[in-house]
Amino acid sequence: MRKLKVAVIGLGVMGQSHTRIYTEMPNVELTAVYDINRELTERIAAQYGAIASEHIESVFQIPDLDAVSICTADDQHYELALLACKYGKHVLMEKPLAAEIEEAKGIVNQVKQSGIQMMVGHTLRWDPRYYQAYQAVRQGKIGKPLHLYARRNNSFLNGQRLKGRTSVLMFLGVHDIDAIEWVTGDSIVEVYAVGVSERLAAFGVMDATLTTLRFASGAVGNYETSWVLPEHHLELDAKLNITGTEGAVDIDIINQNISIHSGSRFTFPDTAYGVEMYGRMTGIMKEELTSFVRAVLDGEPLPISVEEAYRSVYIAHCMEESLRIGRPVTVQP
Repeated sequence: MRKLKVAVIGLGVMGQSHTRIYTEMPNVELTAVYDINRELTERIAAQYGAIASEHIESVFQIPDLDAVSICTADDQHYELALLACKYGKHVLMEKPLAAEIEEAKGIVNQVKQSGIQMMVGHTLRWDPRYYQAYQAVRQGKIGKPLHLYARRNNSFLNGQRLKGRTSVLMFLGVHDIDAIEWVTGDSIVEVYAVGVSERLAAFGVMDATLTTLRFASGAVGNYETSWVLPEHHLELDAKLNITGTEGAVDIDIINQNISIHSGSRFTFPDTAYGVEMYGRMTGIMKEELTSFVRAVLDGEPLPISVEEAYRSVYIAHCMEESLRIGRPVTVQP
């Protein structure tokens, strides 16, 4: 059995998740790892028997390397994507595609010219709840969608941790922007965003935004996102409600069908995203990486194209433009 030889660049929470999942796949060989933190690079490499690469370009220069997972900060995606194109390595990129709209556009162009495969990890495409919603809407079970409401609210700890390196719309919003168009099969044609900045004002970013959406079909929607949920409240609160002419679909990820009360508070354990069972990882992240591996090894279609990943960055950019100018912004096809 041929094994896909992969490297992981960036060994934070997401990068370490990628390394572990790859090592648990029988058709993958974790060849190399790299992080700006040398001690961390050497420790993870030793743990999994991989090469501890000394600098970024040396990863791409490994002759028989097939692919890389790019799990770095958003502002490094452009440089690393160009290196992958230069050396002909397939890419699984953590979302978003890039931090800036022009960089995202440049990545799409370079990927097309190089012929590599690139998949961006918009995890909701592998979330069984969102996939069931996609199936229901696309099969006509709710009729024609008329209006929708979506939200993704995160804890204040995350807003503080990122210290203004990205915006709430790029960090959280791109997830739902992609999911909304994917589930409905409809295109957002206009956005009108308002926001508030107080708890994170020192970092120059919004605490929360609310955006009115107009769709090509005539449907309307509202999207809410924030990263200022109070401490000891919830880590993540996400919903998607779509009402159609013949029915409705509703997703609420808080209800995991399990809660634990301890230390005077309730917690809601993750049952879908990255779940360890019997010493192995399962769940959404494993399915995401499996799709990428199968696409490269077996030619299976990618569940999300690089153009679709670009579009979520572009629409988030339009929302941020609306915040700046205080009026609706047209979203181009």
